[in-house]
Amino acid sequence: MAIDTGRAVVIVAVLIFYLRLIILQRERAKRLAQASEPDKNGKRKKTPAQRVLNYSIMSRNPVDRAISGVGVALIVAGIFLYVWVVPIDGLQPYWWIPTTVGILAFSWGFKL
Repeated sequence: MAIDTGRAVVIVAVLIFYLRLIILQRERAKRLAQASEPDKNGKRKKTPAQRVLNYSIMSRNPVDRAISGVGVALIVAGIFLYVWVVPIDGLQPYWWIPTTVGILAFSWGFKL
C-alpha cells in the first residue's frame, strides 16, 4: 500500500488530533494534582476542581458539539468518497479533504 499525499495528510491530522487529546489530559492531570496538594498550613486547598469532579473532556457548549457533529459527518463523507460508495468521479481523488477537515473539526469538541 503506497502512501500518497491524501493518506499522508489524513495521518498527520490524526496525529494532531491525538496530540491534542494527550495535551488536554496532561493539563487536566496537572490541575487535579495541584488541587490536591496540601497548603502551607497543612490544609488542602479549596479549589473548584476538588468540589466538582468533571470526568469528561467533552465540551458542554452546544456550538462546539455542533462543530464536532459536522466533523463526524465530514469524516463519514470522506470515507464514502474513498470507498466509492458515493460515485462522484470528480470528487473521489479529493476524499482526504473532507476527512481531514472532519478530523480537525471533531477535535473541536474536546475542551478542558
